[in-house]
Amino acid sequence: MGLLEHKGYKREEQLALGSKFLISNGYFGYRGTLDEADSSDFVALNLNGLFDGETIKESVNTYNPLYTMIKADGINLNPKSFRPKHHEISLETENGVFRRHTDFKYNKSTISIKSERFVDQRNKNLIYSKYMFKASSTIEIELFSGLDIFVWNIGENHLNKPRIKTSENISIASGRTKHHNDKVVVGLLEDKSFDDEEVNNTDGIKEYNMILKADKVYTIYKYAGVIHSKDNGAEKIEKKLLTAKNIGYKKLFAENSDFWEKAYEISRVEIFNNDKVKEQIDYAVYQLIANRPYSEKGSISKSGQSGQFHMGSVSWRTEILLLPFFINTDPYSARLMVQYRINGLAEAKRKAKKFGYEGAFYPNESGIDGYELNQLNMKNNIHISASIVYGVYQYIERTADYSILFQGGLEMLMECARFYLSYAKLSSNKKHYDFLNVRGLDDSHDQVDNEAYTNAMIKNSLDALIKCVAFAKTTDKSEVNLMFAEHNYGSLVSDIRELRRKLYTKKENIENLIESFDDYFNLEDANVSKHKKIHFLEKSRIKDLQNTNYVKNSNVLILQALFLEEYSSLVSKSNYDFYMRRSINPEYLARIMYIICACENERPEDAYKMFQNIASLDLKNEYLFKDGLNLGLLGGIYLAIIYGFAGLKHDTYLVSADYNSSQKIRRIEFRVKVVDNIANVKIKRNSVSVSWGNADESSDI
Repeated sequence: MGLLEHKGYKREEQLALGSKFLISNGYFGYRGTLDEADSSDFVALNLNGLFDGETIKESVNTYNPLYTMIKADGINLNPKSFRPKHHEISLETENGVFRRHTDFKYNKSTISIKSERFVDQRNKNLIYSKYMFKASSTIEIELFSGLDIFVWNIGENHLNKPRIKTSENISIASGRTKHHNDKVVVGLLEDKSFDDEEVNNTDGIKEYNMILKADKVYTIYKYAGVIHSKDNGAEKIEKKLLTAKNIGYKKLFAENSDFWEKAYEISRVEIFNNDKVKEQIDYAVYQLIANRPYSEKGSISKSGQSGQFHMGSVSWRTEILLLPFFINTDPYSARLMVQYRINGLAEAKRKAKKFGYEGAFYPNESGIDGYELNQLNMKNNIHISASIVYGVYQYIERTADYSILFQGGLEMLMECARFYLSYAKLSSNKKHYDFLNVRGLDDSHDQVDNEAYTNAMIKNSLDALIKCVAFAKTTDKSEVNLMFAEHNYGSLVSDIRELRRKLYTKKENIENLIESFDDYFNLEDANVSKHKKIHFLEKSRIKDLQNTNYVKNSNVLILQALFLEEYSSLVSKSNYDFYMRRSINPEYLARIMYIICACENERPEDAYKMFQNIASLDLKNEYLFKDGLNLGLLGGIYLAIIYGFAGLKHDTYLVSADYNSSQKIRRIEFRVKVVDNIANVKIKRNSVSVSWGNADESSDI
């Protein structure tokens, strides 16, 4: 894996840098900020699964236990206010360690600061830091170290002022959220290499007056942690900190390295002869692992644990863009993500009832227990439930985990199908069911009828239900009969089968084109490029796309990327040519799917160019770093390489691959879990091989 580095300091880069250099373990994330940074520098220890707010809820940022700052003659040694001689930060994706190195030239002395930090990937309440400083000549300084209770928030401050308990080397801040009264406890244990005594302690930050000897290295080891929503949190966190201290920093560091080495055994994607793509996929895989869910109460936020961006919400795109990585490499985490959706069934049913429908209508952006966070959500975004079912079924089929069907999974699928049954309209000739007045994936055309993606995904969700009923009956028929009797599912299944049989889905016309929605082909078709080069437009002078057949996101191409095996080569190529020329500034989901389609349609160099457009790790890549860290795009980078360039396809328990890649990539190697086996996939320019081995159950992250 790689080493990300950034040299120099610019104030305007700090928000994006904090997201890019994030370290996380799924329970919480700590942004890539400096030790001396405060709330004005976008520091955040962001908690997964804890939300607060009166009308608009967002995830909670808590107190910062790693604050450390040096003053010389009253001057803060902070690159923000005092220009350093040298400054750089780095993130080692091989082991998830963030480092900084800054040299300040002050009078005749150079004061050097080095630090490193990493989060505990197994004991997920904890984070560790090693802070070192020295001076080239004897100098007097002030050192400030401890808990910073002033929190950076995007919306509002969600924590009341904490009670702070301090002892000789332990500080604990105990607070509650303002609106929901949830408990939050942050603790810090400091182990110093020097004996200077504190001269002041203000709200958890200790002050020391020190005379630094020339070239002597001073070190502070910090063992810190957070617990939320638990009783006796202060006692629990103190015990954890003392245990960590007894283990020692060096051993904890080694255990962290062991975790990542094991995680990468299954999840690493090897790219040969292209260092840029290797760095991009290394970073994507690292952040996907680091932001995996810690429990079934929370899935993966749109921006991971990089802060309160997007309210810390879980997007409906999660099952499309993120879940496949975990199904392939970490089924345990994949199961937590599926269970999160099952736990959100009650909220989805409430939402459906609110809009006058039966069954389960899942949210656009959700928080704890599936609560809808996007208050602007429109009631005709009905593809969402089916999009989520798409991922859930992929998990069930490829892991053969039928037990989840008896833990709410089958009921979830049933209620989603019930929702579509209540929404569907029988045509006037009574020959088929329509889905009218819906909002699909193309923001430029809303309130359309029989949108291609929506109807096809509904069809897939109904097929998934029918198959899962069969899986469940094969596993435990008596339990299924009891469930059906309790919920009166017998007659519902009959109605669902009828809906499936008469469901209207878009088919290719005589020109092999699939209509995006009813009457789409009757819209204005003007000024469309006839050039040999096929590509979407980054911008257009057309102000109102509603009455044209230009689209923002082509639902047909997204659909084809998700169901490649269902379309002939001729249909796939015809639609790629047609819709790519009419797509204007698509969002990142569409761009990922366009890459997969380009690979499938023998346009690997076009795919590579599109890939570099969105996969760049440059801070200027707004798709990736503009509003926090875009975890969905990182999942998409994985999909583009595995399902695009490597041509991976699944057929239940079988996998196949193909070299669909640009000539700029010589070889790709990766591993995929399928039930109890692991497929070792190797793709070269002139050969493809898939070999099988047994999966070690202990290999789950």
